[in-house]
Amino acid sequence: MADVLQESGLTVTDSTGAILVQGATDKRMTVLSIHICNTHSSNDETFSLYRTDLDGSSNPKFLYHTQSLPALATFVVSEKIVLGATTELWCASPSGSADIDVHASYLESDV
Repeated sequence: MADVLQESGLTVTDSTGAILVQGATDKRMTVLSIHICNTHSSNDETFSLYRTDLDGSSNPKFLYHTQSLPALATFVVSEKIVLGATTELWCASPSGSADIDVHASYLESDV
């Protein structure tokens, strides 16, 4: 079983959000850490972090739902999150007008 250290980054600007980590056939992803930074100098924001099935909308399971993120603050998730081959990890901003930078580090393992 081979493990490869990977990274992923994105900027969240709306409530649609984007995929931070995507599962792959015959792979398991173990997210090691996520840094979520509000780059607005004066606007407090919120974010949601959740896993879905591969289509991005089915069966969402929230890890954080409408979590507060003050202006110029960084929120660090240091608990490990395991994703299977048919799941995705998404980050979105329910406020719909955010400027949030997100970075994740994760291990990609063969199963």
